[in-house]
Amino acid sequence: MRVLVVTGEASGDAHAAKVVRHLRAAGAEVAAVGGPALAATGARILERVEALTVVGFVEVLARMPRLVALKRRLDAGLQAGEYDLALLVDYAGFNLRIAASAHRAGVPVLYFVGPQVWAWRAHRLRAMRERVDHVALILPFEKPHYDAAGVPATFVGHPLLDDPRGVAVEPDRDLGLFPGSRPQEIAAHLPVLLATAARLQRSRPGLRLLVSQAPTVDAAAMQRRLRAAGFDPDAVLVSEATGVAMRRCRALLVVSGTATLEAALAERPFAVLYRTSGLTFAVARRLVRVPSVALANLVAGERVVREYLQGDANPAALAAEAARLLDDPVERERILAGVRHVRERLGPPGGPARVAALAYDVVRRAGPRP
Repeated sequence: MRVLVVTGEASGDAHAAKVVRHLRAAGAEVAAVGGPALAATGARILERVEALTVVGFVEVLARMPRLVALKRRLDAGLQAGEYDLALLVDYAGFNLRIAASAHRAGVPVLYFVGPQVWAWRAHRLRAMRERVDHVALILPFEKPHYDAAGVPATFVGHPLLDDPRGVAVEPDRDLGLFPGSRPQEIAAHLPVLLATAARLQRSRPGLRLLVSQAPTVDAAAMQRRLRAAGFDPDAVLVSEATGVAMRRCRALLVVSGTATLEAALAERPFAVLYRTSGLTFAVARRLVRVPSVALANLVAGERVVREYLQGDANPAALAAEAARLLDDPVERERILAGVRHVRERLGPPGGPARVAALAYDVVRRAGPRP
């Protein structure tokens, strides 16, 4: 089986790589738009996600020429019969267009990590019904939305459950800062988080700090930012797996995204922050229909951890929150009790293997190309 895999950010790259390992073990040939995790599987990389990663309604405009050129390239491969399956992972703004191209070319589509139609752009369900053969869902509350729209979908469980948890370790750092996996997120969040840490250090001279560097972020740029803020990168910056780094810390400040689920699975007290451009935030407030931005809160069905957005994500507020997470045993236990429910609701391990099995099933059901 010849598979085209397309994703556009660090979490999708990591999730896709787990599936591709199963596909390659079964003999599949894989070409991918991806990052370091997919490259490590031996997949042939067509384009690196680091060149594509962006968030925001306004910010994506700068990436349009590159995205248009990539789409033309992928369309040509689909039309030429180079692939038996398109495995599209998250990244809905781009991947739904690739799904349309695959559908026109007679190539079946398995969509992994379905668009968040429960939060916004529910009209995408119509496009999914027309262009996608099956959807592999990773959040437990998503399936009713797809069922109601007539989109074939299976809840496979969250791929984070298949990450190695390692042995239990005693934390060797007090506070972990997780500023995001996109360059744009680093620019928005790292200065605020470092100012927060500096504020805490003035009242806690022995504060043990950890700053996480995602694999899709330029290491030299991160080091320069830390030095400019007065921090020694060699002492605080780590590039190890997010879940492993989180378990080394007593408390966490985490940028909204998949990392909030990783923090819940690491069972550490944490708070969530997010900052973006004023225009993007204003548009999002009008379009997004969810009570929380943190996936951990949405999966739990309640506000387990506090969320700090835009101007509320400032050094004074975040330093006060970090102090509470470190010092208040009642608050720490309240959060830990809540995040344990998150793990229970994410389903059983083995999701990537189930997605790989779905891939073969989708191709079998589609039959030979005309």
